[in-house]
Amino acid sequence: MQAANHKLNPVNLKLLNAAIRFNSLMLGLTGGTLSAIVIYFATHMSIAKWGADSGNYLGLLAVFFPGYSVTSGGAWIGAFWAFIYVGVISSLSYRLYGRVLGTRIADILLSTQPSDNPVLKPTILRLHGMSLGLAVGAMAGLGLFCSTAWLVLRGTAESSVHAALLANYIPGYTVSIFGGLLGGLELFVFVFVASLLLAAVYNKIVEVRHTKA
Repeated sequence: MQAANHKLNPVNLKLLNAAIRFNSLMLGLTGGTLSAIVIYFATHMSIAKWGADSGNYLGLLAVFFPGYSVTSGGAWIGAFWAFIYVGVISSLSYRLYGRVLGTRIADILLSTQPSDNPVLKPTILRLHGMSLGLAVGAMAGLGLFCSTAWLVLRGTAESSVHAALLANYIPGYTVSIFGGLLGGLELFVFVFVASLLLAAVYNKIVEVRHTKA
């Protein structure tokens, strides 16, 4: 961390922090809006296709979306909760990624033109796999644990057969506090490793294209 700190002066640090806050806000708004649109139209498509039986699957969202139902009015409620949930998670994930990455951002910039300013010069931003994995993995694991804990607190753990199906993909997972904790840890590890691989492949492609340029 200290090796990278000298590359950013106080002005650049303020600019970097402002950029992280702005990007996290925009990502939250974008992710929330897109998810709201998906839920809204998915609800209406379900109504149009299955009619009275349309609530058999999407209706399960009412467990996490209070007041939601597969109706025209319920579509707006579902869109609202989708916007809140996905928007907050997206924003926090980016903010956490920026916080974990910190001033090491100067080390993952590929410059297209020489300059003494590592923030303002034209650059190509690579991914920092460990920071990305910690941020996204933490949010994914925490999300699974909180969702499971919510089912337990609502008293619907035993009847949550669809949630229990996650055990097919997350060994040892059960709809219980311990199962949620175990599943959250496993999901964190999986997402962390996937993020490392994604960053490695992405950075390799970026470096090859940068070299050719």
